[in-house]
Amino acid sequence: MIEQIAPIFLFVLIGYLFKIFKEDISLALTEFVIYFSLPALALSKIRILEFNDVIYKIIAISYLAMFVAFLLSLTIGKFLKLSRRDLATFMVVSIFGNTSFVGFSYIESLYSMKEVVYALVYDQLGSFIALLTFGVAIISWGGNKKKSYTQDVLKQIFLSPPLIAIVVAIYFHGTQFPPYLEGILDKLQATLIPLVTIIVGMKLELKALVNYFKENVIALSIKMFIVPFVMFGIMYAFFDMSQIWTKVTFLEIAMPPMTMATVYAIKGGLNKTLAINTLALGIIVSFLSIVTWNVIIN
Repeated sequence: MIEQIAPIFLFVLIGYLFKIFKEDISLALTEFVIYFSLPALALSKIRILEFNDVIYKIIAISYLAMFVAFLLSLTIGKFLKLSRRDLATFMVVSIFGNTSFVGFSYIESLYSMKEVVYALVYDQLGSFIALLTFGVAIISWGGNKKKSYTQDVLKQIFLSPPLIAIVVAIYFHGTQFPPYLEGILDKLQATLIPLVTIIVGMKLELKALVNYFKENVIALSIKMFIVPFVMFGIMYAFFDMSQIWTKVTFLEIAMPPMTMATVYAIKGGLNKTLAINTLALGIIVSFLSIVTWNVIIN
């Protein structure tokens, strides 16, 4: 197990150290991933993916998990008497998981690149769509943003390269591309896991973790332990947990808070410190929690 997650830890460390001693280039790397690595993965995997009930189950489970997280974070946030701005931030980091940058890395390490396609479905058709619709609504409410902000973000749904790639992949479903084009896609998607893991390392802000520590711990407890525990009971009752797709889907549920959700929360005027600290602490906790959950489901 240590050998499997060692590359994740190493790439995160490389990203963090590069930021400390050189500079933070995570924005540029993120752009490359969004415009090239993720679309290449979508075109390669979804184009040959068999659209059966498994895919629809993954999507349904993702939205159910986020709904459970929504109810818990709203209830607990109100109990903590958080301000409107902090409550919206608390909800965003509790609901939306890092099902791409962190998720893909863990799935590839614990299983294989082949199984990342299930994580891709969970992320793009579950987490990503939910963030850019329901998530934007929460952010707009908490940050008192005008319609222009919501409209700008909604435009990104239709202009998102990974989402466009998914549509193209569905259109060309079952089509075999020329060998040279397949080779290009293979090389581009091979950059995904190293780059997204290095990006995660560059996003770490260890010095500020003491701020909003109580809220961070509670939000992470909801996102990475309580919701997965509830969903494990549901999935164990209705699905075969020995199947690879159920294991991948469950681990996606247990991922730490989402990087893009944090970015949108900050842009939307929410609590920047709370959002970033929860993101950073969640990545650190995931080294133990994801491995533990993986042992449990296996």
